[in-house]
Amino acid sequence: MEATVNDIAKIMDGIAPPNLAESWDNVGLLVGRGTTAVKKMMIALDVSPEVVAQALEQNVQMIVTHHPVIFTPVKKMTDSIWQHKLLLDCAENKIAVYSAHTSLDSALGGVNDVLAEKLGLRQTEVLLPSAGGEAGLGRIGILPVALTLAEFAEKIKAVLKLERVAVGDAGSIVEKVALCGGAGADFIDEALAAGADTFVTGDVKYHAAQQAVFSGMNIIDATHQGTELPVINMLADRIALRLSAGGFRTQVLVAKERKILQYL
Repeated sequence: MEATVNDIAKIMDGIAPPNLAESWDNVGLLVGRGTTAVKKMMIALDVSPEVVAQALEQNVQMIVTHHPVIFTPVKKMTDSIWQHKLLLDCAENKIAVYSAHTSLDSALGGVNDVLAEKLGLRQTEVLLPSAGGEAGLGRIGILPVALTLAEFAEKIKAVLKLERVAVGDAGSIVEKVALCGGAGADFIDEALAAGADTFVTGDVKYHAAQQAVFSGMNIIDATHQGTELPVINMLADRIALRLSAGGFRTQVLVAKERKILQYL
């Protein structure tokens, strides 16, 4: 049998419980009718022009993303704003959109656990536990073998398929690593308090890097997109397994997404 939008939303709510989302966030089913049958669905980091074009080409009935395309209340919706145009394209073509943002960041097996696994961390713990005790934001763990900062930066570039990373060198050997996929520079103090010698995240600004380095902690900006993309294939696999276990025949596709920021 084919899954409905509601069936897939229920699966996603199990993978990334909405109660784990931050209060400012917007997660869950954002566009679409719950009763619509879904023969094909697509997993992506963003609702972007490229992703929507692929969904239309592949005749997809639902897109599941990490980043929501709607954050604040919408008073008007016209094609003069690129995000609204994409939502109109989805609605007019009966494509539902579900987003799991900070809920997927905090969830067990979500963005940060996948990133920690990619970087080879062991004895991983939550950096900022949630109030309900169900995982939380960020992770901290131990490398099996201590590395120099240059060696660790090369490892990150290899596993995340990045051309370059920005590095703040505090002179520390890399062994106890904190991380937060996406934009996690607000958690530098928490990483320091947890005893991390190195912090990996994205969107690091100059003064945040100063705070880390002058406090004795290396910091690596592996880009917002680069630190989050690894979760997409994992999410597709988990959804496909749960659909199969439920007796659903829905096909799960992974969108091809270009790097938004590139080095020239």
